[in-house]
Amino acid sequence: MNRIHRNAGFTLFEVIIAVALVAIMAVAIAPPLIKNLNEGKVSRAQSDSQVIANAILQFYKDTGSWPMQNDADAAVDLTRMATNASLGGGNAGIPVGAAGVPGGGNWDSWGVSSTVTDQLIRNATDTVDPLYTESQSPHVRPGWNGPYLDSAPLDPWGNAFVVNLRYMNNAVANYTRHAVIVLSAGPNEVFETTFQDATMEEQIGGDDVGYVLRPAEQQ
Repeated sequence: MNRIHRNAGFTLFEVIIAVALVAIMAVAIAPPLIKNLNEGKVSRAQSDSQVIANAILQFYKDTGSWPMQNDADAAVDLTRMATNASLGGGNAGIPVGAAGVPGGGNWDSWGVSSTVTDQLIRNATDTVDPLYTESQSPHVRPGWNGPYLDSAPLDPWGNAFVVNLRYMNNAVANYTRHAVIVLSAGPNEVFETTFQDATMEEQIGGDDVGYVLRPAEQQ
């Protein structure tokens, strides 16, 4: 007898139903999934900025000064420090500031800049090595005792963290009323936090993410 073979595949109607169900599930799942991913990035940026801040404070405890030197004269040279060595240094990878935010553009253009890698990891620039006097022993001669970080991370959106160093310089008027901020521009990749002398006791603005070193911590 001839056997009648029946195609065991899905019918067009069954395929349409299956695709519709998958689409409905995707619509239901996507928003909370995206929200969780974004919240995870913000949490990571907050954690990384605090790690960088703690490294700066440890540097201060070891050396008695802030990481503000950029050449061999041991003078106060820097106003900013950034985690952008992997992007080429300079202003590479530093987001712009939002229009209308006082001093917002200073995050990517103010004064002399250095990298976290040079200051806290290498203790050297391309022309000066060592950049700071190194510790022989805490009981013999305090000094640079790093590296203070394993690496200088970019933020979760691929941009540099920027450290406002200007207010670590006690020659700046009212410096004790300023905060020093380790900052990421956050999800919108635009700085919305003030960076200017006239604004005291700064707060992190917009969707920026970071860690604030209050004046009491700078003593």
